[in-house]
Amino acid sequence: MGVDEQAATASIRAAYGLALRMTGSPAAAGEAVVRAVRVGGLEPAPLVQAVRAEARQLPGRPQRVGVSRPDAFHGVALRDWEVVERIALRGMTISEAAEDAGLSRAETIMRLQRGMRAARACLERGQATADTETPAAHALGGDRATRRLDDPARDRQAETAPLSRLPA
Repeated sequence: MGVDEQAATASIRAAYGLALRMTGSPAAAGEAVVRAVRVGGLEPAPLVQAVRAEARQLPGRPQRVGVSRPDAFHGVALRDWEVVERIALRGMTISEAAEDAGLSRAETIMRLQRGMRAARACLERGQATADTETPAAHALGGDRATRRLDDPARDRQAETAPLSRLPA
């Protein structure tokens, strides 16, 4: 599965941003991305994983300066955001994040899960999807069991809607 130039550019920018947050140094971030591309290629998920691994090996990390919660993520509780931000944005391990936040590993994992769920909900509310089975189908009178709109005649043909305001 190949990656087109636009997708590769977006993947590299995202990976560089992650590496920069993790290392705090543009030079170290660039080095981590170059190493990661050699290992993981340009596919987004393997590239980000490789960047995390490469940036963890570089000196000077994790970056101790936190990232404030963006407006799009105000649905994420601040306590949960502190853990999500440390792990997802600064590339800390769960143990590093727990130590940095002064929490137990279990509490850190719980906050990470809760925060990631809330962040996903924030993203889903803010973006249109191309999903064919959106909740809108149910709101339009869809039958969730059959995953279709109501079709009383069961002939899958369009039918005229009754108009209740017309005189008889």
